[in-house]
Amino acid sequence: MNQVGNNNLKKNYSAWAIFSLINNTKLTDKPVVGWRIISGKKVTVELFIRVIRKFRNEVVIRATRPDGRKTLSNLIAGSDKLNLYLPDDLVLFQCNIKSCGENGDVVINIPDMIAQIDRRRHLRLFVENDIDVKVNFNKESHGQRILSQNFNKMCFDVSSGGLSFLISKTESKFFEDGDKISGIVLNVGERKTRINGNIVNILDIEPDEQNGLHYKCKKICVRYENATTQQQKVINDYVFKYIDTSEAI
Repeated sequence: MNQVGNNNLKKNYSAWAIFSLINNTKLTDKPVVGWRIISGKKVTVELFIRVIRKFRNEVVIRATRPDGRKTLSNLIAGSDKLNLYLPDDLVLFQCNIKSCGENGDVVINIPDMIAQIDRRRHLRLFVENDIDVKVNFNKESHGQRILSQNFNKMCFDVSSGGLSFLISKTESKFFEDGDKISGIVLNVGERKTRINGNIVNILDIEPDEQNGLHYKCKKICVRYENATTQQQKVINDYVFKYIDTSEAI
């Protein structure tokens, strides 16, 4: 599982700031994601904040959907802690579990610390075998004889700010620094979004044990152009699903 670097995280111990954030999440009905690493895999469930009891320093959460109750039950089984993620605010924290109700309510404490992902830096997910992130686009070649080709590539890595993919030597005639790639169809799991991008770097990649390549190739680094907030959220949510954020809490 990909690790998130500490340089992307800012820890906050202010009780006032923490309560304000959680209270605003409830008042504006923002989504909450509960998660734990189980058998090396991140398991998540969508939640909402039902009640805040400031005088008891506790929050009542519940699964958003009926089928999420079982997942939530599995997440808290045999554990006295639950990890939460607020995707709209890019905030992570860990809470102590105080009690569980038969109606699906879980009572947790208000945390002493939260970790916020730096919005100027993007969580980057390096794509592995069990991760489904692909791009599809058409691109014209360079030179006197212009050719057009469709490319369908697995991403090498992806973030809400950009992505990269690998090409062969014979494909390199289609790519130069500064090129614009229009109409990229980015597939992140079951979600698709159409986005434009600019090539900001072309790097030589040598085969090694980590990347599993059998021959030298080039990595095309693309920065998104005018990505919408919704597009960034779709990508961020998917990256969070697979990236290891345990060091943040």
